[in-house]
Amino acid sequence: MAKKPPYYAVIFTSVQTEQNAGYKEMSQLMEELAKQQVGYLGLDHARSALGITISYWETLEDIARWKQQTDHLAAQRMGQKQWYKHYEVQIAKVERVYSFDALKKE
Repeated sequence: MAKKPPYYAVIFTSVQTEQNAGYKEMSQLMEELAKQQVGYLGLDHARSALGITISYWETLEDIARWKQQTDHLAAQRMGQKQWYKHYEVQIAKVERVYSFDALKKE
């Protein structure tokens, strides 16, 4: 991410059910829709038995608006009804960022 702190991270961890019909399509739709929201900065995700999605936002107000966005609300309901056995959402303020990249040394 190119954005300098501080900013906010929404950390969504989940365990899926076997009922995943439509999940991939909805996930892609939500990612594209999130990119259009005010304050959206980026997204990272990984999935094995535990899925982790981290979205980055400029303000807490931006996060609250995204949570209440109509299509996102529908996706949340489908997740609770069909796609997830468990999920947890954590919101954190990012104060500092540092990294290592071996590719930049070449």
